[in-house]
Amino acid sequence: MAALTGATVLVETLFSAGVRRIFTLSGNQILPVYDACLDRGITVTDTRHEAAAVHLADAWARLTGAPGVCLVAAGPGHTNALTGAANAALAESPVLWLSGGSELALSGSGAFQELDQVSIARAVCKAAWRVEDLATLPRLVARAWRTMLEGRPGPVHLTLPADLLRQTLSHLPTIPEPAAFQPTLRPADPTLVKRALHLLAEAKRPLILAGPAACRGANRERLNQLADSTTLPWFPLESPRGMAEAGLHRLGPLLSEADVVLLFGPLDFSIPRHGGHPFTASTRLIQVASPSIATTTGRSVAFEIEGDLGPVLEQMLAMCLAFPWRVESWTKQLEAQSAQNQAALADAEASDDVPLHPLRVAAEVRKRLPRDATIAIDGGEFAQWARWALGDRDFLTLLNGKLGMIGASIPFAMAGAIANPGRPAVAFLGDGTFGFHAMEFDTALRHGIPFVAIVGNDAAWAAERHRQVALYGESRVVASDLRPTRYDKVVQALGGHGELVETPDQLGPAIERALSCGKPACVNVLIRSVPSPAASIG
Repeated sequence: MAALTGATVLVETLFSAGVRRIFTLSGNQILPVYDACLDRGITVTDTRHEAAAVHLADAWARLTGAPGVCLVAAGPGHTNALTGAANAALAESPVLWLSGGSELALSGSGAFQELDQVSIARAVCKAAWRVEDLATLPRLVARAWRTMLEGRPGPVHLTLPADLLRQTLSHLPTIPEPAAFQPTLRPADPTLVKRALHLLAEAKRPLILAGPAACRGANRERLNQLADSTTLPWFPLESPRGMAEAGLHRLGPLLSEADVVLLFGPLDFSIPRHGGHPFTASTRLIQVASPSIATTTGRSVAFEIEGDLGPVLEQMLAMCLAFPWRVESWTKQLEAQSAQNQAALADAEASDDVPLHPLRVAAEVRKRLPRDATIAIDGGEFAQWARWALGDRDFLTLLNGKLGMIGASIPFAMAGAIANPGRPAVAFLGDGTFGFHAMEFDTALRHGIPFVAIVGNDAAWAAERHRQVALYGESRVVASDLRPTRYDKVVQALGGHGELVETPDQLGPAIERALSCGKPACVNVLIRSVPSPAASIG
């Protein structure tokens, strides 16, 4: 049994909150926390880069509905984690980001790895604090936990000074009971909920758009129930490509004709500009959001409904049957247009061209996956083809998120395999993206985490290359070409399963072997470089 320390206080508090696993990369300031985790039975999953630890915690939160916890060292460990936390923030994902810190007793003296970590974290987090007293640590952790979940979900940071973690105690301070970690979720003014339903019921072309937090877990189930009860169409809005995201099957121009739009979440770039299909001036936009979500685009809204997503959706479900719903023709129009757009690319799904068309690759994977599979889809052009093929309705899907970063799909798929053991977990990523977290295959092997990475290899940073060619011409492509590297052999060298696919007849068997091998696997597919499917239909 380890000595009773400040780290023990932290771990006992996390355990009371329900934490049974943390994602981490080691450093000397945080070693006491590992020691305390051993005594408490909390699993420690260590990665090869701090950003991967945050991505795993982010994906864990999205998949389980409970906050993910990551723990990194001070200084560069903290700054390495920053991008992952920023990604979690825009994905509305509750992540408790814990960092070791320089010694409290040496504050301001230029101590080893002394940084203003709280200010750095506060730029992307809902809140950030440095722990300065072990007596208040349990209450601060409980406050951080509630803060992650109340209002718009998102990451919260705590810096843990090394000397506080090492400090020995004669007895534990009072640890909050599990109830202390429960958020207070607020319903909306029922008059406003009723008004929104009335406008939607009277509309000819109503539409529901759901931000990231509304697309997951219990909120997604409530949205599906609302759609079933009302025939209202709803679509996710959690991609950096907004309404031009490939999983919407190029419905952006038609969706922009909606006359009443109910938006669950932030009103940001993904609606008026980046998607390329702003709504008409006469569109009435209703926003459901917590007070912490600001309207940053200058677009006016008909009215706002303040409240937490879960309670507001429950209110709508309770009230919706009192209204007559006559929107089936609009819903069927959207479904027909989606089917037509997908049919326009049916030849590519069946193409035997060499190099392989990326849509053929994604379609072959789709055929072999059960509906309970976890799909992690990265940024980039190959990933957009995967989105087109797999859509948003049939699988448990993790997107890179509104920040538009790349590289998270490998740790995301690993989190899927941990959270849902025995179910397939597949990452779709390009060859450039592979370089960000390739060494997490080592993490997966050490911890026995089977997943499959489907790498679309066109020897390029394809999204940037296609854009450069369009803007400047083929002769002026800079910093966008790669080599057709054998990423499958990289994974084999680490101890995983790897295969190279060059022809259509090799593809299906290679996917099946990767899914059944029981190890981290890479299927490295040489593909034709094709621009995003959202841009490839006239």
